[in-house]
Amino acid sequence: MIEVSDLDHVAIRVGDLEEALGFYHDLLGLPIRDRGKFEDGELPFVAVAAGGRHLHLVPVDEPFDVGGKHVCLLLRSDDTDTRAAIEEYLDELREAGVEVEEGEPRERLGAYGRDWAAYVRDPDGRRVELKFH
Repeated sequence: MIEVSDLDHVAIRVGDLEEALGFYHDLLGLPIRDRGKFEDGELPFVAVAAGGRHLHLVPVDEPFDVGGKHVCLLLRSDDTDTRAAIEEYLDELREAGVEVEEGEPRERLGAYGRDWAAYVRDPDGRRVELKFH
């Protein structure tokens, strides 16, 4: 019997690749993968790594709807484990121009249990849940 063992990657459309990389790589710190292959025309995306998984940033020219869905990124830090420290991190994101939804952070249930989390918006307006574990 064949079973699903893990998640490999998720592909999302982005309106401006450089803005998306500014958010996912520059602000959130996800390492860039496959940029050279994208620039050479071998791949239709640039990947950023979130742990062992990839987020494929697929640039598109036509308008698209990001809908009510979201991507959840798991964040770990020995220094950012209290609500006050997380609020300070969110303030830094706000100062960088990132929209943080009202009333964040909150405790939310996820794959690893209940932890602090905050919804922010990427440059395309997509909800990105930052889950602190």
